[in-house]
Amino acid sequence: MFRRILIFVIFCAVAESVEAQYDPQFSQNMFNKLAVNPGFAGATGDVNLVALNRNQWTGNLAIKTTVFSGDMRVKFFNLNSGIGLNFINDEIGNFTNLTMNLNYALKFEMEKGTLSFGINFGLLNQSLKALWTLDAVEGDYYNANDPNVPTSDVNGSTFDAGIGVYYKEKKYYLGASLSHLNSPKANFKEEFNFKTSGTFYLLGGYNYKIEDTSYEWLPSFFYKTDGRSFQIDVNTLVRYKKRYWGGLSYRFQDAIVLLGGIEMKNGVRLGYSYDITTSAIASSGHGGTHELMVGYNLDINFDQRTKRYKSVRYL
Repeated sequence: MFRRILIFVIFCAVAESVEAQYDPQFSQNMFNKLAVNPGFAGATGDVNLVALNRNQWTGNLAIKTTVFSGDMRVKFFNLNSGIGLNFINDEIGNFTNLTMNLNYALKFEMEKGTLSFGINFGLLNQSLKALWTLDAVEGDYYNANDPNVPTSDVNGSTFDAGIGVYYKEKKYYLGASLSHLNSPKANFKEEFNFKTSGTFYLLGGYNYKIEDTSYEWLPSFFYKTDGRSFQIDVNTLVRYKKRYWGGLSYRFQDAIVLLGGIEMKNGVRLGYSYDITTSAIASSGHGGTHELMVGYNLDINFDQRTKRYKSVRYL
């Protein structure tokens, strides 16, 4: 049953004049801001490296997402700037969405914080494996002679761009961004017209130090919409001695998320989250979602040519 549902969804994705949004979901969104907002580039002041792997559900409904990103603060034509690089690979059944982009942020020092305006641009590659012909019965969901149904693997690439703004003070941050600004269309065969619509993101967080303790309370939110549907995460973390953290998130009408992590003495930080699905799909028995994050920060002084690790802070 679920295989046929997946077949139908993929078929819709390649049908003529289809418009859809395939930006991936992240539970540890508070540690993965560059993936959705180019204005974040250079926000930590160091070389910030993040790798994330997300395995959502199991079986025919499985979604696998891999992210590698890095950013740093630089002087560009004597302007305070940040640069970054994203690599995002998102597999949804037979469909693969690969994004590679460069990020640039121009920074302005304000009275209490830093305001950044960012842009990203790069390559969007989409591919589809035509595997349903092995499983589907003609007449159920497709006609073998339908020109809108590919009988072999197809893929296409196109230019992609996005914009973002990010403001950071010592105790809080706010950001807004828009992906796929140009509504890119992958260069498939002429009979397929697949357009990727933009996603608007809004995020923010606060750092509250609990007096006379080694604990901090770190509430945050993460909102995204493509204009037809929306997703909102409300997160709350508690961090101890700036090295250990744990908490909960609630994703509206979708999941409750358990989060935890540690920053080791060598500066490497490890984070893990598990999504407990609360929507109707939970009854399918396809399990929850595991997400693993690895990060590292380097405080590099190019003038003195010295390196040392610097603890990564939530803000």
